[in-house]
Amino acid sequence: MGLTTEAFGTVRGAAVTAYTIENKHGVRMTVLDYGATWYKLEVPTAAGHQNLLLSSPDISGYADPGSYHSKTIGRVAGRIGQGHYKQNGQVVNLPANEGTTTLHGGPNGFSTRMWQADASADTVKLTLHVTSADDGFPGDVDVTVTYTLGEDDFVTIDYAATSSAPTLFNPTNHAYWNLNAGDDTIQNHLLTLNSAQHYEVQANKVPTGELLANLHSGFDFSRVTNLGDALAEMQWTEEKGFDDIFAIPAHATDEPVATLTQGAITVQEFSDRNALVVFTANKFGTELNFGEKTSRPYIGIAMEAQTAPSAIDDPKFGDITLSPDQPRHEQIRYHFSY
Repeated sequence: MGLTTEAFGTVRGAAVTAYTIENKHGVRMTVLDYGATWYKLEVPTAAGHQNLLLSSPDISGYADPGSYHSKTIGRVAGRIGQGHYKQNGQVVNLPANEGTTTLHGGPNGFSTRMWQADASADTVKLTLHVTSADDGFPGDVDVTVTYTLGEDDFVTIDYAATSSAPTLFNPTNHAYWNLNAGDDTIQNHLLTLNSAQHYEVQANKVPTGELLANLHSGFDFSRVTNLGDALAEMQWTEEKGFDDIFAIPAHATDEPVATLTQGAITVQEFSDRNALVVFTANKFGTELNFGEKTSRPYIGIAMEAQTAPSAIDDPKFGDITLSPDQPRHEQIRYHFSY
């Protein structure tokens, strides 16, 4: 139990370190300082420790700026259409990295950076200073991402930021879950979401601002639903799966926004924000390396808690502004049963 560290290769000449924390139950959480990445979550089973995340075996799987799995995403998770938004009546132009769209903070987002780590027996605290010149967003920001593994088998990811000028802040984690012990897809998983609506999106996956009902469609996870059955209902879509924004209503803090189960293992995700992006790795190919899991369609599911991306254009969907006089603080929590 406690903290151990291990060298994990280099990225652009910088040495990467893996920090592993183990609690009294034998649950292990591993975090990388590159990308503030949640590298592994291992739970004890009768057959030994089992990793619940898709994890590349070495740093090469994370070094590409276009790889997002398990990394901290920001300043803004998701897509900003046409690479611009309005702030105080002025158009702010951002660098694009997906056609004309700014995706996951753009080409120099949080996921591409080396963070400074300070680790203890139960916490890995990562800090980063990002200037406007670094990533193209207005304002210089100081960001802290703190991973904590509790003795109660909760992992808490805490995001905090201050800025020198008005900007945006809507971070998340892009972990992919696969709860199978063997090399199987998530089609045998059960999923429940605290959601009755999802956002209509354009062809470029940027939301229109319209909400659609989940009921009587493949989007309905209001009850325990087999993911294989839900994915079968989505074969009419271009994605042939999910890359969608689910609206999360106001709810009690102890009520999960998502519950994912396979066999004896369950992951509950908690967030007080109003959206959850669900992505089912619909078109993954074998060029990705996840070690014990063969990369292919539906090999993992990402459940990215965040404020609705439509908040960028319409305050009725939430507030993701970060002002010099008002630091922001967000949190995502996960509980594990095994």
